[in-house]
Amino acid sequence: MLFITHNLALVSEIADEIAVMYAGRIVEKGSRADLFYDPMHPYTLSLLAALPREEDVGGPLTTIEGQPPAVGRMPQGCRFAPRCPFVQERCRAAYPPLAEVALGHWAACWRAPLERSVAP
Repeated sequence: MLFITHNLALVSEIADEIAVMYAGRIVEKGSRADLFYDPMHPYTLSLLAALPREEDVGGPLTTIEGQPPAVGRMPQGCRFAPRCPFVQERCRAAYPPLAEVALGHWAACWRAPLERSVAP
């Protein structure tokens, strides 16, 4: 079954395999443990950091800086680069391929320890 949602708490309860998308592209894919305990893509890290925590009650919520790209005006290179805290020059020049970073765990990021095998 394919289930599409923005609710990461729900995803953590029902999904065995998860694909994280940003601006129409899969940026990370793997098991629930991969995505929640060993995230590789900066967008996945940012999403997890933005989850409300009990100790944050009453305080400001964590947000992801910047705005998503407008449909039809995607930036060259990685679509998350304008918002990424780890951006490098090569991120703005070319979109990284979805590559296996560990067995069954895939990420599209120049920063991730990529094995450079292309996703099926």
